[in-house]
Amino acid sequence: MDILCPICKNKLYKSERSYRCENGHNYDLSKEGYLNLNLRNSKNTGDNPEMIKARQRFLEKGYYAFLRDAVNEFLNEDDTLVDLACGEGYYTSAFKCHDKIGIDLSKSGLKIAAKNDKSTLYLLNSIFRDPLRDKCADKVVTIFAPIAEKEIVRILKDDGRFILVRPDVDHLFELKQLIYAEPYRNQAEDIIIEGLKREIQLRITQTAKVAKEDLQDLFMMTPYYNTTSPDDKAKLKEAEATDISFCFIIDIFKKG
Repeated sequence: MDILCPICKNKLYKSERSYRCENGHNYDLSKEGYLNLNLRNSKNTGDNPEMIKARQRFLEKGYYAFLRDAVNEFLNEDDTLVDLACGEGYYTSAFKCHDKIGIDLSKSGLKIAAKNDKSTLYLLNSIFRDPLRDKCADKVVTIFAPIAEKEIVRILKDDGRFILVRPDVDHLFELKQLIYAEPYRNQAEDIIIEGLKREIQLRITQTAKVAKEDLQDLFMMTPYYNTTSPDDKAKLKEAEATDISFCFIIDIFKKG
């Protein structure tokens, strides 16, 4: 897949440890191996290091391996794939496609991803302004992240597919019961993306006993961790290993 210079939009060519365009704009690979193409000063720098480390520890235990395997069933070895909001690369690294790009704004996540996964080129950049050529990807994947609708439609080939993974209504409900006086279920809204048509919607669920030491890491992965009161957060310190339901929706959209 062609990567474009964020300044002049010409193609970047790799030369040892850097990428350079014909106008002389040069971008060095980090020591871990990711490419920083983010030229804008932004307060949004992706997930913080603590959240990244918590997610890495939890995912390495294999709790979400069934989800990773389910997504892989929709991919082919000859696909070109872009993973938008790839984080530390847990899912990206396992995808069987031969040509993969992962994009994220978190340096902490990309350091882990690029160090551990040499099968993918990782780019530090916003998913809402991909440095990629139009119609370059067979598959675009977004897992637990905002949907960059315009960019997804732009970079997908005419017969390409967008794979979206999001929590289902009962996802982590038992975890919420440990924390909140009035636990709530998620809202699973219908997703409509202009320029794409839904082909498949798959719901998958698996229940696993989450070890006491993993409950905190799981909670830190969630979007409601930062909005929960200290008193409620402290409840997890007293919790024992608990059966937790992991419930996901996988939507497959086709362009055209």
